[in-house]
Amino acid sequence: MGWFYNNDVAGRGVSKNPRRKKPFFRFWELFGNKFVTLFKINLVYFLFCIPLVTFGPATAAMTAMMRNIYLERPQFIFHDFWQYFKKNFKQSLFIGILDVIVLGLTVFAFGYYFQLESRETSQRVLFVIAVVAEVLFLMINFYVYPQIAALDLGLAGIFKNAVILVFANLPGELITLAVFLGYGALAFNFPIIMAVLFPFLPAAWMAFLSVFCCYPAIQKYLINPYYEKSGEKNPELPDEDNESALFHDMGGNETPIDVRDEKRRGGRIIK
Repeated sequence: MGWFYNNDVAGRGVSKNPRRKKPFFRFWELFGNKFVTLFKINLVYFLFCIPLVTFGPATAAMTAMMRNIYLERPQFIFHDFWQYFKKNFKQSLFIGILDVIVLGLTVFAFGYYFQLESRETSQRVLFVIAVVAEVLFLMINFYVYPQIAALDLGLAGIFKNAVILVFANLPGELITLAVFLGYGALAFNFPIIMAVLFPFLPAAWMAFLSVFCCYPAIQKYLINPYYEKSGEKNPELPDEDNESALFHDMGGNETPIDVRDEKRRGGRIIK
């Protein structure tokens, strides 16, 4: 192995705050590392969604779990899911009921429109308006649930911020929207297959993608400015070295040490 590695020279160590990968590569790294975790979260989410009225609290809890994955925080799946479910129950219950109503109206609108034998111009216009409204509502949801999980705000403030963020982070939400609409198309064309898969796969995958693409905008426009203005420490940023500390982590900054001189002087190296 000495042909490939020089074991006589100590390296610089591991950096305390390593350089973060670009979003595309970081997404797939987190997705691969947390694949089994996503599967477990999806199953717990499905169990909590069985009474349809709990759709909102269950979605808020799952979003909070995805936020932890994005921030690379450790978590205990069932325990933490239950805690987030209870903590965000009141706010997310109303949002969930509204989501179910809008989804039902959307299914009805699509079914009614495609059953028409002849479509007048007015009917086409109404159908387009319904589709645009549903898409906009879905995009607002990309920011509503993460705010419920991360911020201490009333529903009015959450909705106001969500509407603004929809127009401030178009690239991220368009990627998420394309995946959600693709899943909707699959569910419409293959309802039985997608219903069988739902307890195991798609919900957590889409929630993770949504948080990964849209939560950075919440950090940039809401969370970071608040802490910068208040002067408080931002818990979502990496820890910085404390100037008053007695010792500092110098991982990645040490000077390499060549230990071959010890061998030449006859010194003993502890393995």
